[in-house]
Amino acid sequence: EELSKLQDRVPAFSADKSVAIIERDLGQPIDRLFKKFDRRPIAAASLGQVHRAVTFSGDEVVVKVQRPGLKQLFDIDLENLRLLANVLDKQDEANDFTGIYKECAQVLYDEIDYINEGRNADRFRRNFRDVPWVRVPKVYWECTSTRVLTLQYLPGVKIADRARLASAGVDTGLVAQRSTEAYLLQILRHGFYHADPHPGNVSVEVAPGPHQGSLLFYDFGMMGEIVPNVREKLLDVFYGVYRQDTGQVITALTDLGVIRATGDQLSLRRSIGFFIENLSRQTERNETIANIGEDLFSIAVDQPFRFPANFTFVLRAFSTLEGIGKTLDPEYQFSTVAQPYATELLNLKDSSAQQALLISQVQQQASELTSAAAAMPMRVARIDALLESLEAGDTKLRVRALEVERAMRKSAVTQSASLSAVGAMGFLNIGTMLALSDKSAPASLALTASLGCSLLALNAFTRVQRLDKFEKDIRGQ
Repeated sequence: EELSKLQDRVPAFSADKSVAIIERDLGQPIDRLFKKFDRRPIAAASLGQVHRAVTFSGDEVVVKVQRPGLKQLFDIDLENLRLLANVLDKQDEANDFTGIYKECAQVLYDEIDYINEGRNADRFRRNFRDVPWVRVPKVYWECTSTRVLTLQYLPGVKIADRARLASAGVDTGLVAQRSTEAYLLQILRHGFYHADPHPGNVSVEVAPGPHQGSLLFYDFGMMGEIVPNVREKLLDVFYGVYRQDTGQVITALTDLGVIRATGDQLSLRRSIGFFIENLSRQTERNETIANIGEDLFSIAVDQPFRFPANFTFVLRAFSTLEGIGKTLDPEYQFSTVAQPYATELLNLKDSSAQQALLISQVQQQASELTSAAAAMPMRVARIDALLESLEAGDTKLRVRALEVERAMRKSAVTQSASLSAVGAMGFLNIGTMLALSDKSAPASLALTASLGCSLLALNAFTRVQRLDKFEKDIRGQ
């Protein structure tokens, strides 16, 4: 709740500063730019604030003005985060922290360029021109600069304000469905998506009329783009999961950069097979999208998975939208809303597409069978050579006991948790004795060390619980 105030309830900066920025950037006095300008902002967020105004043509608009000094603050904070990302990459090779940092830095710098935001708004509006229940404000380019953005005034109620929406006669269940549907359209069709769909940036029109219940999107500074090649690979992953084809899933995930090349293909296949089965079980138990990530990270303890930096904001947005959906409709299920688009992705929606897909799959399988038949003599020769090498002792087999490795890993984590707990208690005792001896500085250091050890112990015990859950799921498989 406290963090949600950053959406539109941040303390505003003075109207004089707003007017000064507008006049400096647009090169004219405020009374020549607008017929009427409300000096009191209607909303103030972390990066800027919004004033209502009226143009000389009579159009109602909002003028978004950037907070002074943002660029300098971004430079300082992002430089510190860059240094931190470099340190984390040296400690943890499983995640591309530098890549995630670069993705965030690029998006944040783009967000404080209002010219770029205006272009994004125009593109977003064109993408939804044939969807009547999505409305996007028009940009007034003659009153726009890098720090000033003038948009059509489209008032609405915050999408997460269920009580106000219901009192206005709006179907909140339909709104939840449309919010997810709109985002699926952005990801799967447009390849251009709103990377920050929090309740402050998405409203619902409640005024009676043809647009009642429509989604109103604001703030297009933080946008993401999925290139066609990535979308194709995502389709390959999806279809591989649909067919439970572990090989296809591994190939597509490797192309996407989710999996690094590894020599232990057996272990990798076991993990992917487990993930596919666990995914289907989660659908049956109505578990959430957020929990899918927990299982993926537990598998990553032993497997060469990486988190692709270009998916950072996709997953963030899906988590936000799921929270909105649950707020609006307790019966909300992401899988139910996504099902029609999943069908469309698989080209199974209409008979002609189904026929084309069937022909394509038959051709692919025929090609695979032909290749397998042609390679059979070579494979027989390789098997014979391998047997001879084994008999001669030139080749040695290495057998991995995965269950033993998991037990050893759990033992190591448990030992680490125990040592951290002992350290926390020890430093706590030392700090207490020092405090009683009026040695405040050493006592503070000891208590700080105790807190650090406590956090390490808590993290280790959490890892033990995840490993236990992982082991139980494997045994259930």
